[in-house]
Amino acid sequence: MKCYVKSSPQHGKGVFARTAIAAGERVMVFSGTLLHRTHVDFNDYHLQVGEDVYIGPSGGVDDYVNHSCEPNCGFQNGLELVAMRDISTGEELTWDYSTAIDEEGFAGFPCSCGSVSCRRRVMSFRDLPADVQARLRAWLLPYLDAKYFSATGRHIL
Repeated sequence: MKCYVKSSPQHGKGVFARTAIAAGERVMVFSGTLLHRTHVDFNDYHLQVGEDVYIGPSGGVDDYVNHSCEPNCGFQNGLELVAMRDISTGEELTWDYSTAIDEEGFAGFPCSCGSVSCRRRVMSFRDLPADVQARLRAWLLPYLDAKYFSATGRHIL
């Protein structure tokens, strides 16, 4: 495995690169039990993968990948987390949680990623400014890309 879990200065535990990872390389695949929104424990790890569909905790390293407003990983091919850029050995792996969240009325939560471009709150994709949505498009989960972008790549909201 290309990564491991250890203490993170950002948020309790995090996932770190065991070896250098090249841009475009698959880091891991997220997994877990499919759950309808009504069965999600929102105090536990969960990942929104559809309008009312989530996956619960897998018990694996994917449960510990932290958020960053300036991530080094993103989703492609469904639930595959891939390196957005070259990642050094020992570097914490992160992805932008807003590339999966699309909950109406979601108040968000404070962000502590510490990146230069930190948005200060993790929000639903729908609530991000259009320029941020456009920048994140290549890394969205498929349900969000289908919902918010037409086949021509033009924003449909």
